[in-house]
Amino acid sequence: MTQTINIDDFLAELRHVVAANDVIKGTILLNHFDQLDAKGENQFLSFLGGADGEMVITLLARLLVSDKQFAIPKAVIRNLLLARVMKSPKELLGLLTNEQIRQKQVFVELAGEIQLDEAIPVLEQILGSTTDDLALMKACLIALGNIGMPDPINTLSDFLYSGHRELVIAAINALSNIDTPVSVRRLVERMGTDSDLDIIIIDALANLQDALALDQLNKELNSQHAYIRNHVKSRLAKIGAKAIPTLVGNLGSKDIDLLVHSLNVLGYIGDLSAVRAIRKLLHEEPADANVRFAAYESLGMMPLAKGAYVLAEGLSDPVDQVRIAAARAIEWNCDDILVAGVRNLVVQGGKEAEHVVEAFLNSESHKIVFSVIDLEIFQKLAVTFLNKKAHPDLKKRYEDLFREKGYSELADKLLKKKIGKEEEKLLVFAVDDSRMILSIYKNTLFQLGMDSQLFEFPAIAIEKATVTKPDVLLTDLNMPEITGIELTRQMRALYSPQELPIVMVTTQSDSPDHKEAYEVGVNMILAKPFTADQLQAAIGEVLGKK
Repeated sequence: MTQTINIDDFLAELRHVVAANDVIKGTILLNHFDQLDAKGENQFLSFLGGADGEMVITLLARLLVSDKQFAIPKAVIRNLLLARVMKSPKELLGLLTNEQIRQKQVFVELAGEIQLDEAIPVLEQILGSTTDDLALMKACLIALGNIGMPDPINTLSDFLYSGHRELVIAAINALSNIDTPVSVRRLVERMGTDSDLDIIIIDALANLQDALALDQLNKELNSQHAYIRNHVKSRLAKIGAKAIPTLVGNLGSKDIDLLVHSLNVLGYIGDLSAVRAIRKLLHEEPADANVRFAAYESLGMMPLAKGAYVLAEGLSDPVDQVRIAAARAIEWNCDDILVAGVRNLVVQGGKEAEHVVEAFLNSESHKIVFSVIDLEIFQKLAVTFLNKKAHPDLKKRYEDLFREKGYSELADKLLKKKIGKEEEKLLVFAVDDSRMILSIYKNTLFQLGMDSQLFEFPAIAIEKATVTKPDVLLTDLNMPEITGIELTRQMRALYSPQELPIVMVTTQSDSPDHKEAYEVGVNMILAKPFTADQLQAAIGEVLGKK
């Protein structure tokens, strides 16, 4: 822009205006600011940056809210104003209450940035008198959160139920910043009606990571809603070691669901500090197989420096799924003591040896398998299981492994599949975020004479179902991102309950989730852990209802 006024005269007038605190002449002077070139604007701002007096803040504020375009970025002016109001915060209050300045959003933001406690009543007043300026209202909510005092909790809580989603989210974040028992309670009270907002609230609590927030997150492990439980579990896992004392405290609970969820999260964290508490839980011999399964699965995610021998007890469990979880944990923590214990169990023969061998083969615990492969009884039991019970894929993997490791004679004992007319089999989709459970499904469904397709991620199962309709779908309830309920809801957009029966297989005891599952179209709920007979009966029943 071409210089149209003399900069020296302009600066001289500026000095007079500041010294006299003359608002009228200052306003006139600012009307000509856009006539300065970049150098002149810099000189003007440099003078204001070094000058004293209330008028400096007034001039900077009016420049900042001006709708005119300047060569100097507004961010430079804002930073100058921020530096001044930090020295004289009461002047910012004057700007917030000045009725002649209508564009107050930037001053609201500054009040939050310098955490100006005195601005709280003013910000609440602005919120109460503003209905159509959503940007200003949002800025007020954010500023109140940044100030962090508990005074405006009631005001912020009111906006949790605003009709404008952006204001609700701003109020959530503001209350989490305040972080008092009351503000946290208000957030929790807001949960349960909007899944997206619930996730935002959980994230806000998880970001705090203090004792109060962790305690509330821990309570939500027992939420009536699967999507809340699953998201809480993922956030507690990310928090890591700081969450362990709270989770370990849950292991003394009689609530089966809470025990299972807590063990799941402790496994995801994988910290050795939780091992003693999990071992203690197993020593007390919990009656519920789901708890035992979750405990061994959790220990299988932790490198046990000592005391790993406790895992061998799981091989004697009456439930095969628990034995498989224990076998995987032993594989992960394989040492000479554990190998010696496993060898002793196998050598003893009988039904228990059969169970032990099947558990290690089913779980593909290769280190243990090849630590006992020289035992004649192991070879006999392994060949029997792989020929009569194992899925062809599993048998082929072991045949290849046996040959690779120099056990060709053993590999030759694995019978080839007879070539003939292939009978038409039921196709079952199984969806579960646990690879161990998927492996169990694969072998169990094969033993039942059914074909299976396994999915660790529900979204892929949904995509596959649009191309190929299975005869039955088995799904877990508690899965991250897409729960079994949401999976069923999306499947029902493709197929009716008669066209595609869905069985929800879950550790979760009877809860509102069960009611919701039936409401969205689940045909039956089957409890984990299941036997082959129970799974066969459930599939037969839902197919009979078609």
